Amino acid sequence: MKNTLAIVVLTWNDFFNTIKCIKSIYPQLDDKTKLILVDNDSEERIYNKTVNWINKNYKNNYLHLKKKSKFLQFKKKIIILRNNKNLGCGFGHNSGYEFAIKNNFEFVARVDNDMVVPKKFFINFLKNFNNKIIQGVSPKILYSHNRKLIWWMGAKIGNSLKFQTHMRDYSYGLKDNKKYSGITNTDAIAGCASVMRCSRLKKVGFSDKDFFYGPEDVELSRRIYTNPGSLIVDRNIKIYHAVTQSFVNLSRRRIYFEYKYRLVLIKKIGTIGDKLFGYSISLIKFFLYCCLFMKKKHNAKIIPVFFAIKHFIEGKLGDYDRNNQIKF
Repeated sequence: MKNTLAIVVLTWNDFFNTIKCIKSIYPQLDDKTKLILVDNDSEERIYNKTVNWINKNYKNNYLHLKKKSKFLQFKKKIIILRNNKNLGCGFGHNSGYEFAIKNNFEFVARVDNDMVVPKKFFINFLKNFNNKIIQGVSPKILYSHNRKLIWWMGAKIGNSLKFQTHMRDYSYGLKDNKKYSGITNTDAIAGCASVMRCSRLKKVGFSDKDFFYGPEDVELSRRIYTNPGSLIVDRNIKIYHAVTQSFVNLSRRRIYFEYKYRLVLIKKIGTIGDKLFGYSISLIKFFLYCCLFMKKKHNAKIIPVFFAIKHFIEGKLGDYDRNNQIKF
C-alpha cells in the first residue's frame, strides 16, 4: 500500500523559523501524510533545542531515526533525520527524498523551513496530480512579512542563462490580485515550495551534488520535466516565505555562491549559445566591478566574484563547499 505524501523540511541553525513551519504543517498530517524533518548538521545546541521542542509538543507522534532504513512501517507523524555534515541546499534534502521513495510514498514535497503553510494546503494542492501529465507543482509564493506581495509565481528561463538575469518575466513585490491566479506552465518549480511525483524523482535522480547553494532546483526541474504542462504553478494556492534566512549577514559569501552556481547551472543545462554568452558575460561583469572599484557596491563584489570564477574553472563545486567554509 502506498503512503501519499512525504513533506521534506530541511533545517540548519534556525530554530525559530523551523518551529513556525512545523506548527503550520502538523495539523495537515495523517496516517499517509508525514513530515520528514532533515537537520543539515546544525550546531548541537540548536539541534537539541529543536528536538526537545518537538518532544515536548508532539511527544507521542515523532520518531528520531539515527540510522537509515531500507523500509520502515511507522505510525508517527514526524520523522527526524540528521545529515552528518552541512550538505547544502538541495543536496541536503536527498536523505528525505530517499526515505520517501524507500518507504513507498507516492509524492514528495519540499518545503523550506522558513515557510508558513496555510490550512488545507496539501489536500488542495495534490488535486493537481489528477492530471497524469503533471510531474511537479509549485504554489504562488508570497512574502511572510507582507502577505499581499508576491515573491514568486513561476520561472521563465529564456535568455537568463546567457545574460545572468533572474528567471522571471515579472518584477519582485507585485501586489497580489485576481489576475495572478489560475494554473500556468513554468520552466522550473520552486525549490522552496514544490511537490513532485516520487516515480519521476526515482527515475531522474535526486538533487545534483555539484550544487551547494542554488539554483539546484532549476537543474532538477529540467530533469523532472517531460513535456509542456508537466511542470505547473497553481496560483490559486498560496504559501508564505520569510526568504533566505540562512544568509543573514553573509552578503559576500552569498555573492560568491550565487555567482559560482549560476555558472554551474549554465554548464549543466545550457546550450552552446548559453555557455558562449553566459561565461563571457560573467567575465565582463567581473572586469566592470574592477573598473568601478571606487563604488562600494561594486568593490564588495570583486573578491567573491573572483573566487567564484576561479573555483568554477578549477572544479571546486559542491563537495568543495561542503568541506570548506570559505570566508571573505
